[in-house]
Amino acid sequence: MERRRRWAASGRLPPGIAARFTQAEVAVLALVAAEVARRGDCRLAIDNLAAVTGVSRTTVKNAIREAVRLGLLTVEERQITGWRNDTNVIRIVSREWTAWLRLARRTLPSSIGVKSATTTNTQVLDLGESGKTEQKKGCRGTAVDPGRSDRARIRVGGGGDRAMQ
Repeated sequence: MERRRRWAASGRLPPGIAARFTQAEVAVLALVAAEVARRGDCRLAIDNLAAVTGVSRTTVKNAIREAVRLGLLTVEERQITGWRNDTNVIRIVSREWTAWLRLARRTLPSSIGVKSATTTNTQVLDLGESGKTEQKKGCRGTAVDPGRSDRARIRVGGGGDRAMQ
């Protein structure tokens, strides 16, 4: 359900076209639109479309069939032999939809990722050389002077002067 909702909300279809389909069908058509925008046409198998968008094979077939009936898509079937077929080639022929995809492509940044508007100061400060910091006393005073001659306050082995032995 989450994949289906994410693909349906991706904005790959104009609202006027998306209103004619169910959410699952919009998810399938959004994936087709993404492939068309990237490669020029969609050559994914029905099972792949169904798996990526999180819908059934029947939903994929119904979405493509309805889009062809409305004149939004064309489907080119590629037969290899009498019993074997290659994947269908799906192309978007709707002017409204192609204009929507061109508009979306222009608004996206040219590089992949998030475009940052401001830069961040990444200079690393060495606080030891600046003199602004001083050594802090640890929880038991061990960081004060490591070379001192006093007895260590923490005894190894638990110490002999405890009440419980």
